[in-house]
Amino acid sequence: MKKSALIYGLLLSGIFGYAQNTFPTGVGTNVGIGTTSPSTRLQITSATAGTSGVRLTNMTSATATTTGNSKALSVDSNGNIILTPVLNTASSAQNIYNTDGTLTSNRNISLNSFNLNFNVPTAGSNLFINGTNGNVGIGNVLPTTRLDVTGGIKAKTLWASNTATSATSFPTSLDYMKNSYVLGAGYEMTDPNFSGGVRRMINFYDYHAWSPEISANDDLFSLNIVDRNNKERLVFYGNKSGGPSNGQSNFIIQNKNAQEIFKLRDDGNDNIYLQMGRANSRFILGGYGDYAPGVGHKLSVQGGSAFIEGNIITHGNIGIGSTTFVDGSDSYRLSVKGALRADRVRVYTTWADYVFFKDYSLPSLEEVEQHIKVKGHLKDIPSAKEVEANGIELGEMNKLLLQKIEELTLYMIEMNKEITALKSQIKN
Repeated sequence: MKKSALIYGLLLSGIFGYAQNTFPTGVGTNVGIGTTSPSTRLQITSATAGTSGVRLTNMTSATATTTGNSKALSVDSNGNIILTPVLNTASSAQNIYNTDGTLTSNRNISLNSFNLNFNVPTAGSNLFINGTNGNVGIGNVLPTTRLDVTGGIKAKTLWASNTATSATSFPTSLDYMKNSYVLGAGYEMTDPNFSGGVRRMINFYDYHAWSPEISANDDLFSLNIVDRNNKERLVFYGNKSGGPSNGQSNFIIQNKNAQEIFKLRDDGNDNIYLQMGRANSRFILGGYGDYAPGVGHKLSVQGGSAFIEGNIITHGNIGIGSTTFVDGSDSYRLSVKGALRADRVRVYTTWADYVFFKDYSLPSLEEVEQHIKVKGHLKDIPSAKEVEANGIELGEMNKLLLQKIEELTLYMIEMNKEITALKSQIKN
């Protein structure tokens, strides 16, 4: 009885399965699997939505390798359906995710406003390309300029990583310059210092002593900024200590014609120079170039004072509260408008000792009296009106005053003689 039930169940199963499949043998008829009414030559209907209901096993591929992102159906030369892996090979597009490969021709990638982001295990070390504006970010995914780097940038000269040991490794100056070029940015133009060379608006060079132009043990660095007319506007260069130049540093600002207007130099021996060699150079402290009282002056200090511990030496004139150095036909080295205060004043001038010479014509007291009556002042002494109008020469005035004192002394001596004679006559 049990055996009969089992056979009956198998029979029903076969009938049921047959009801779900159609296997006609006629030419041009349709075949259905999972359906009794196929609409095409082969129709497979799956019992699960989203699943094809087809699974191929133990199929081989014409390609020996079995690696790849996935597999695809293909038809071999005999018309058989086979599985082939989708691989990165030299004859197909390279798979940058799972395998290495070599490009055999140029490739163009169109981002179409989609960003390209290369993530690495270290946080904040992305290489990011914005698909809309083309900005590139290194270390960040929000680049605001063509290249936006979060972190350091390292660059070095070619000779630093090369096996060269002497200048012969670089047969020409141009070769050496190219191997010493560390950084360049901005508009490109010809380099007037090296025939056939180019430079940009910002340039940094690391010249090694192997160069024919650089003396032994005197490595040189150079930074310059060039305008679009190929004129150097800023130059900063120096060399290491020990060479013939002895570790000097030079910072130079030049005008539009590449002529020096400002230079700060250390000659390597602690001698520091600040020079502004152009004829119209001016140095302004506490103000600006349009400071009216300072216009035209080489040194202008606005709203402050200057403290100098050393000597002040000038071959010109000094004005204190005054810019006038000529009075009549006379010129003065020091011109002061206002009071002058000093502990001592020394004046070099001629003196009045000629009064005591035998040939000196001493005026009589009667002549002195007459001159005072007529002129209102002593002979040879300027009047009050003259002094008010023209001032006095301190040295000259002291000499004139001494002259009158010496004349008075002679009068006193003469009067003393007369008094002595009168006393003698009275006594006798």
